[in-house]
Amino acid sequence: MTMSQNDLNTPTVPPNFYSMENSSLRDSLYETVIHEDRMACLLRVGEFHGHLCPGIALGIMSTLTGLREMGILHAVNNGMEDMLAIVETNACFTDGVQYISGCTLGNNALIYRDFGKTAVTFALRSRSLAVRVRVTSEYARVIAEGSPDFFPLMEKVVRDRSGSGEDEAAFMRAGRQAAVYLINQTADRFLSTAIVEPLLPPYAPITETLVCSACGEPFMATKGVSADGKILCRACAGHAHPQVEGGGILSVPPADEGRASNFRAQLIK
Repeated sequence: MTMSQNDLNTPTVPPNFYSMENSSLRDSLYETVIHEDRMACLLRVGEFHGHLCPGIALGIMSTLTGLREMGILHAVNNGMEDMLAIVETNACFTDGVQYISGCTLGNNALIYRDFGKTAVTFALRSRSLAVRVRVTSEYARVIAEGSPDFFPLMEKVVRDRSGSGEDEAAFMRAGRQAAVYLINQTADRFLSTAIVEPLLPPYAPITETLVCSACGEPFMATKGVSADGKILCRACAGHAHPQVEGGGILSVPPADEGRASNFRAQLIK
């Protein structure tokens, strides 16, 4: 059976889709969160993250703990920046926070502060106080207790990049074992909470859209560069720009004209 062009252009939507409340989009997940079904949370986050590991388990446990301490475990996050999660790492932990809380990079409710700490602060714009949840140094001992092979395999497979295919498979199994072990522990074994006064950014601005004179692509006006009477995007202008990657928020050096031209050539292909 093949699909016609008309089938492709007319997506199938559930009944009452356009009149449903945004809050109902995450109904099944809210049930899981409200009942603090940790194993169900772990499986759902694992689907999003790509694998099961202790990092996402820590993110899930931190989120459930933080929302409970805030008294908003039952609250509906509609993704409009009224509830914020301020994370201090860009590792696996953050995917657990994003998925369970609904505060994501895309809806501007996830704030990333490049401190390299496994911690998150949950805040409401309507409140002056927030809850910060951090992972204590005990987490490593608890992981080793539940999955003795995890850290040795992580060093070999991830840090040293010297593991075989069998090592990688064993590492994935050890990660699953560690995640399940953590999710079944009491949070106070490796989490600490504190009431804090949060420093919150303003709501995300709505900016004008400009079109780059070189590549023709639209971009946010606040990211434009003026050169020789033309408005260019940062890529075509060859300017330095911040970039989130494994090492955190890094400044990517300016590209020379050759690299900028090559970028435009790649866009044409």
